[in-house]
Amino acid sequence: MTTKPELTLPDYRVEYLPTIISIQNYEQLQQTVNDYANKFNNMVVTDATEKDAKNIRAELRKVSAALDDRRKEIKKDFNRPYDDFAEKVNILRSNLDQAIIPIDRGLKELEEQQRQERLVGVQNLIDEMAPNYGVESTEIKVDPTWLNKTISKKKIVDGIAGTMVSIKKAKDKLATDILTITKYAEVQKVDPSGWVDQLKQGQDVDYLMAAIDAQVKRKAEKQRQLEAEAAEEQTHQETRGDAIVDTNTGEVVSHQVTLMITATIPQMEMLKSFMDANRIGYERVK
Repeated sequence: MTTKPELTLPDYRVEYLPTIISIQNYEQLQQTVNDYANKFNNMVVTDATEKDAKNIRAELRKVSAALDDRRKEIKKDFNRPYDDFAEKVNILRSNLDQAIIPIDRGLKELEEQQRQERLVGVQNLIDEMAPNYGVESTEIKVDPTWLNKTISKKKIVDGIAGTMVSIKKAKDKLATDILTITKYAEVQKVDPSGWVDQLKQGQDVDYLMAAIDAQVKRKAEKQRQLEAEAAEEQTHQETRGDAIVDTNTGEVVSHQVTLMITATIPQMEMLKSFMDANRIGYERVK
């Protein structure tokens, strides 16, 4: 076990004497500047005074620039002692950083290694607990807090258990809802697959049942419309041989063809639905 090193610096002092910056004869300087400003601040610029205005502006700018140049000179001299001091401190800190940086990098690498070890431990817990809750371990997303160094195993177990209970409850509800929608669709003679897909995407059971009802209603209405159109068309159609002819136009609208079809019962039901939807007449002969 290592002990914490006692790192101390030798006694050292930083001598710092605040600098006094003063402007001698400031009052007279201020008065002169104010006089210049007051003399020209209401100057009216016209075509006649344009040249004078430009000359006055140039002189005022020259005076202002001279004052600012002097300020910059003072600031440069004022900052020089601090800049020298800061450079020495930065050199000292740079030497310390040569030791700090690799230690810091090593600690981060160790921390990531420990985190990966904790992740393996959490995943093992998930794999162990999943069968007891009726879920798949792949369904459990690791909560980042389960990987914290200070978290207790009990809190991890409780967190995993809570997640698994929620997932199992959601799976059971989805299975029940799928069965409900499937049976309801089959009773309504509707393919349930599309409705089940919507259910898996989070749609509500009551909403889907209402949507199925609406679809069945639309389909029935369309069928009634087709039957009405067919009945109306038959009022001006007659059979001539193996053909049906429109008596208004003389157009052959259909032919009678006898087929022998071999198919499974589901295929027959699909064929019947197709022929009904497309107003294809048929009858059972045996």
